[in-house]
Amino acid sequence: MIARAILQERPGNSRAPGALSPGMAEADEAAVTYALQPGLELRPAADGDGGVLFAFRPLMAMRLNRAAFALIEVLSGGGRSAAAAARLAGMAPQEAAGFCDQLARRRLLLRTPAVPTLWPTVSVILAARGRHAATRACVASLLALDYPGGPCEIIVVDDGSEPPLAAALADLPIHLIRLDRNLGQSAARNRGAAVARGNLLAFIDNDCLAEPGWLTALVPHFADPAVAIVGGRIVAPLADGAVAAFEAVRSPLDMGSHGAAVGPDQPVAYLPTCNLVVRREALQGVGGFDAGMRVGEDVDFVWRVLRAGACARYVPSGRVTHYHRTRLPELLQRRADYGSSEADLQRRHPAHRRIMPMPRLCLLLLAALALLPVAWTGSLALAALAGALLAGEVAGKRRRMRRLGLRLPSCRIGVAVLREHVAALHGLSADVIRYSGLPSLAAVFVWPPLAPSAAVLLLAAPLVDHRRLKPGCGLAPFVALYWLEMAAYQLGVWRGCLARRTLRPLLPSLHWKR
Repeated sequence: MIARAILQERPGNSRAPGALSPGMAEADEAAVTYALQPGLELRPAADGDGGVLFAFRPLMAMRLNRAAFALIEVLSGGGRSAAAAARLAGMAPQEAAGFCDQLARRRLLLRTPAVPTLWPTVSVILAARGRHAATRACVASLLALDYPGGPCEIIVVDDGSEPPLAAALADLPIHLIRLDRNLGQSAARNRGAAVARGNLLAFIDNDCLAEPGWLTALVPHFADPAVAIVGGRIVAPLADGAVAAFEAVRSPLDMGSHGAAVGPDQPVAYLPTCNLVVRREALQGVGGFDAGMRVGEDVDFVWRVLRAGACARYVPSGRVTHYHRTRLPELLQRRADYGSSEADLQRRHPAHRRIMPMPRLCLLLLAALALLPVAWTGSLALAALAGALLAGEVAGKRRRMRRLGLRLPSCRIGVAVLREHVAALHGLSADVIRYSGLPSLAAVFVWPPLAPSAAVLLLAAPLVDHRRLKPGCGLAPFVALYWLEMAAYQLGVWRGCLARRTLRPLLPSLHWKR
């Protein structure tokens, strides 16, 4: 993409329902800073007219005109405001801000929001049932928060605990609400939100501990009036045992180390409720959490708020520690519960259909493997076709790089292209294991020539993840736990389909790509 065309655009000025929360000052845009994402490089053009922004992981290149190149060169030296960078680059501040915001949305720049001049009041809501000692520890972490807006209101909703939580929390400065019977976490959160006095409502679970800077990292993002929800990262304590080590790197609650926009078609699809901050008016606008949902309620809530026209952001620097399940039966039961929610979520949000990646080159090679025992000539023909397509892709990218003024060795381009195809195979493998791993095994028994292709599909994702995530357990236990986890999730999906009498979670929209 040519930066000259990008520079003609302006950042959007959409507004979430209710705009800024009371007590939240408009951010000083001069204090919003931008920095170049790690892994990106700048190469000046030979004629001195701009240059190229490029990366090898993934392979990408973008031509920059002279003004854009000067601006990004300033930002590559560290975080600066758009106005300061514009002055050094000789560009109009408004033009620079629009360009920086667009590159931030494309995850090419890191955007750090301004520190509020006035911090809003926050009410922290903790829906709890049982776990008396853990609940007290969670509240203690909340009382130790280092929040510039002053002490936060802490509301604990005792969701029918037996014995009640009152004795365990008696000496702590909190607002305790006792529900005589268990209504579920959604109803308990709504009850807490109904009495909260804060401009922002923060949610956490009683098996979590908040880091001191939790809210300080998340709240500044509400300076953007379009943002209604901000969530942070959920990390694990030091692992003890193979199950804990596996869960530490494979928990579905951990959205990773990179910040992103949130939504069904975004890098982060949803935000878990155990690390979530929301505007009070946004929660009220959608009627709060659905009290009828015992699982998947966080996904449903976030998607309803987004459907109302607001935005959500994932900010990994706002962290809480979650004490995951460390016993295998409990882990598998929870994964099955998560899977059972898919049918209900598909019924409530039919537009957000599951997308299954279909990489053509990987499928050709898998088909060649399947044909090899029964028709080796056809297998070789498919393998040759895949090789020709790969060679053509490398040559095409080499030509495009040369047109942009980058003379990169073909071997480096080839390695980058192969890495992209491995990533595509990983995505296909993870989807197959998650939704059709058990039928795939059954298909091997029906037609044994499928065994090599099935083995690739069932091993690619766990092998790549073990290398990528570096868990504190060996390869064999990691792969075994991966398969067990996905089998449990798959059985949960089938259970949900049976309960809701639908096959929608099992009928994805196919996304064909190279």
